[in-house]
Amino acid sequence: MRKITSDPVPWIVGLFAVNFLVQRLSIPNLSIPIITPLMFVWMVLVLWARVAEVNARRLLLWLLATSVSGSLVILQVLFVSQPFVSVNSWAFWVAIWLPLVLQLRRRDAGTYRRALRGIGHVGLGMGALSLLFTLTQLVGIGYRDWVGQIVPAPFLVNGYVISYPIVYGSELYKSNAWITLEPSFLSFMLGVCVVAAILARLHWVKVMVIFAGLLCTTAGSGLAIVIAFAVLTVVSGQARRLRSYAVPGIVLGALFATTLLGEAITGRLTEVGNSRSSTSLRTIEPYLYLWPQWTADPLVPFIGRGPGSSAWVIDNLGILGLLVPSPAKMLFDYGLVGGILLVALMASAFIRTPEPVFALALAISMFTVQAAAPPLVVCVLIAVSLWSPTPWWRLPDRAAVDRERRALDPVVGSARTVRVHA
Repeated sequence: MRKITSDPVPWIVGLFAVNFLVQRLSIPNLSIPIITPLMFVWMVLVLWARVAEVNARRLLLWLLATSVSGSLVILQVLFVSQPFVSVNSWAFWVAIWLPLVLQLRRRDAGTYRRALRGIGHVGLGMGALSLLFTLTQLVGIGYRDWVGQIVPAPFLVNGYVISYPIVYGSELYKSNAWITLEPSFLSFMLGVCVVAAILARLHWVKVMVIFAGLLCTTAGSGLAIVIAFAVLTVVSGQARRLRSYAVPGIVLGALFATTLLGEAITGRLTEVGNSRSSTSLRTIEPYLYLWPQWTADPLVPFIGRGPGSSAWVIDNLGILGLLVPSPAKMLFDYGLVGGILLVALMASAFIRTPEPVFALALAISMFTVQAAAPPLVVCVLIAVSLWSPTPWWRLPDRAAVDRERRALDPVVGSARTVRVHA
C-alpha cells in the first residue's frame, strides 16, 4: 500500500482529472470553486502520505507576501483617498497560491515523464469530449447547458460566460465540453495537455485529438501556450522534440482554418490593436483603464488602493470580457510594496522546473492574458511548481539523454550497439 500511495503520479494525474470534472461546482451559495477546498484536502493527504514536503524558501516567501499585503490594508484605510478593501479578495488570492509551498519528494525526470504521460491521456479524453461537443451541433443537436440544468444553482460557480456563439448570430457555440467554466478555461487546460503529450512522446494521433479539441474552443488561451512552447523549443535548439508532431499539426491547423471555427480563431491573430477585441481586453485595455486611477493618488502606486479594487474598477465599467491580468491586479491592489512580493510569489512557481521551456510558456500566459482563477492555478501547480526546484544534481546530462533515447527507440539502440561492438 505504501508503494502505491508514495508514487506521486496517481496523485498528480488524479488531481488534474478532478480539476477538470468539478470546476463548475462551488461551495453552496458562496460561488467559490469546490476545487479550492479540495486542493487543501489534497495537500493534507500528500503530506500525510509523504508524497510531498514543504519547501522552506517558498513558505517564507508566501508568509512574507501574505503578511505584507495584509498589513497594507491598514495603511490603505487610513491614508488612501476612497480606498476599496475586500478582505475576502485578499484571503482568496493568497489561499489559492498556498499550495506553492509544497514540492514533491520524487522529482526525477522519469517520474515527471510518467506524470506528463498521464496528463496527456486525461487530455485525450477531454479533447474527445470537446470534439463531441462541436460534432453534436454540426449534426443538428443544439447546444444545451446540461450541467446548469441538472445541478442546482446554489452549487454552481457564477460570474462566468459558460459558452457563447463563435460569432454573433451563429448557432454554433464555442466548446466548453459541457463541464468547464468557460471555453478559455478548457482551451488553457488542453494547451497544457498538448505540451504534456509532446514531452511524454505520446503517439501523434493522440496529440492531434487533443489539439483538435483545443481548436474547437476557438479560444486563444491554450493556443498561446502551444505556440509559445513551439517557438521556445525551436529557439532553444530542441526542435527535434516537435519532429513527429509538426507536420500533422500544421495540416490539421490548415484544414481547420478553412472552417467557420477556424475563421473565428484566425480573426483573433490580428485583433490585438482593435478596441474591445478579446485580445485587447486582456492585454492592453485593462492597463489603460487602471493607470489613471493608479496614479491619481500619490500613495496608491506605493501601497495600492486595496484588495479587490482593480476588479471593482473594471466591473463598474460594464465592459463585457474586460479582464484584469495578475500583474495589474497585484500592483493596483497592493502597490509596489506588496505587489512586487505577490508577483515574486507567482514567479517562484516557474523557477528550476524539469522542463524550463514548458514552464516559461505557462508563465508567459499567466503573466499576460490570464487571471489567477483556481482551475488555472491548479494546472500550474500540477505541471510545474510541484516539480520544482529540480535538484541540480538530478538534471540529466547528455549521456543520460542518449541512454534514455536508446531505451525508447530499439532501432536506434541496436544500431548504436552494432557500431560500438564493430
